[in-house]
Amino acid sequence: MEEEIDLSQLTTFKMFGKAKIIRPSDLGHFTDLIQCFIESGKGFKVLGGGSNTIIRDNCDIPIVLTSGLNHFKIEGNSIIAESGVKLSTLASKAAELGLSGLEFSKGIPGTVGGATYMNTGAFDGEMSECIECVEAIDENGKFIELHHDELKFSYRHSVFHEKNFLIRRCVLNFNSSTPEKVNQKMYENYERKRKTQPLSFPSVGCVFENPKGDYAARLIDEAGLKGFKVGGVEVSRIHAGFFVNVGGATFEDFRSVYERVVGEVKNKFGVELKPEITIL
Repeated sequence: MEEEIDLSQLTTFKMFGKAKIIRPSDLGHFTDLIQCFIESGKGFKVLGGGSNTIIRDNCDIPIVLTSGLNHFKIEGNSIIAESGVKLSTLASKAAELGLSGLEFSKGIPGTVGGATYMNTGAFDGEMSECIECVEAIDENGKFIELHHDELKFSYRHSVFHEKNFLIRRCVLNFNSSTPEKVNQKMYENYERKRKTQPLSFPSVGCVFENPKGDYAARLIDEAGLKGFKVGGVEVSRIHAGFFVNVGGATFEDFRSVYERVVGEVKNKFGVELKPEITIL
């Protein structure tokens, strides 16, 4: 059943506004719903944890949430996880079992499906190193299984950027280690994150991809935009690659800051910044 809720409940940016959502209760309900949407030709979007997504106020298409797809099972050094499983939950379970591979994800919000779609990464690690295969729904509503070499992983990219496939479940493989070693590495990564990123304000993580051979944050900083603010959206004073919600942020605020940053970097350095986030 469709309902309207505040955008602040949907994404980690906690932006002002409203959106229409549907909450499938489990994997079967999600699959049936998606197949109905495809057969009807009606528009929709799927959203996981909302950690890399900005949604326009009064978005005119329903958003299907994957929060009910939260089951996983362990088979030796592999974990089969539904797309709505929180990445933090999976990383904690892997650490508890002494399975190495997700240490980079400590402190990263979002879901397994979203992290696979984005090939989320940090501190020299990324999802592509763990993913063996993905069970998905294709644009015709049929089940497909994509193995690692079919997923076209690259920097913040996967085949899901190219095809209208929707992730149902992922199979992740891990290396054997010990809980002590995995937890220590996760702690070290989180300490690095805590010291270099604006964790005290709502954000969507890094807004832009790093241009080849350079860093988006460096270019934004060199353009004199660190601390630039419109309404409730500010270019972080800690890490210029982040936009933060300093209170009451709206989509128009975000768009104004985004367009100013892209324009200034283009004018000063001739570099066209590309979004690392999804804007609905």
